[in-house]
Amino acid sequence: MLLPRLVPLMSPLRSFAKQALLAIPLHPNIIPLYDSFLLPETKELYFVFEPMEGHLYQLIKSRHGRRPFAGGLVASIFRQIVQGLHHIHASGYFHRDMKPENILVTTTGHLSYRNLSPLAPRNAPPEQDVEVSVKLADFGLARETRSKPPYTEYVSTRWYRAPEVLLKSRDYSNPVDMWALGTIMAEVVNLRPLFPGKKEADQLFLITQVLGDPCENYSFDGRGKQIGGGRWDGGVQMARDNFGFTFQKVSGATNLPWSSPHCNFPRSHQERSPLFLIPPFLQCLSSALVTYSSTIPQRV
Repeated sequence: MLLPRLVPLMSPLRSFAKQALLAIPLHPNIIPLYDSFLLPETKELYFVFEPMEGHLYQLIKSRHGRRPFAGGLVASIFRQIVQGLHHIHASGYFHRDMKPENILVTTTGHLSYRNLSPLAPRNAPPEQDVEVSVKLADFGLARETRSKPPYTEYVSTRWYRAPEVLLKSRDYSNPVDMWALGTIMAEVVNLRPLFPGKKEADQLFLITQVLGDPCENYSFDGRGKQIGGGRWDGGVQMARDNFGFTFQKVSGATNLPWSSPHCNFPRSHQERSPLFLIPPFLQCLSSALVTYSSTIPQRV
């Protein structure tokens, strides 16, 4: 039997967290706040939440060296996160600290999922995997969408920070949650982080190596597709003003290690498409959902 979780929260985050949790209406994919109380001796504010088995990072870690998640399970996790995130945004808040550790999960059973691999034949047998309930948690950094910037400089774990936050922007909003969503789903699919930067500069380097640079001039690849992440004058200016550097023009993502130890697709298909791991329902996220074949780095 799972017991309610007691989570201590210290000032100044406690006021923001409680305000957000009370202001956002109940939703199946948002962790509900049952109660709260203040310890007179230490002035620690404790929150009483619905009990959950663990968080998404633990679920991902449990699959390292084993088969990846079934496509239907990935779709279910994606749908539940999106529904919770949409509810937060529709309620006038944005999370600001989206990462696998702040996405709680509980296994509720086992299911037979339809095989969603683009290479699977129509009569492919279903994939067996667990069924999970997903709830977003930890609202200590949440802010109202209509609140006025500047916001605090540091938000979210580095690997899931949007480029504008990495570039020290104090003016940002809901899109930072959407960037984090894309990086989280890449990690769910590939069982390893997409941009495991050691520092802010390294983080930006990894992003540009996958998505291209925000410089003004571009060329085209062999398929006639434009190379580069898209013109972003504001980002170029922030990099120059806050870090004193200029983005270097990259030649695209042709040098990325597309192969995956977790991928059973033919090598020839991996070489043709950087989306070889991504089922159709996730391809709209970004062509950056790729796999790193290097060892899984230590989380920061």
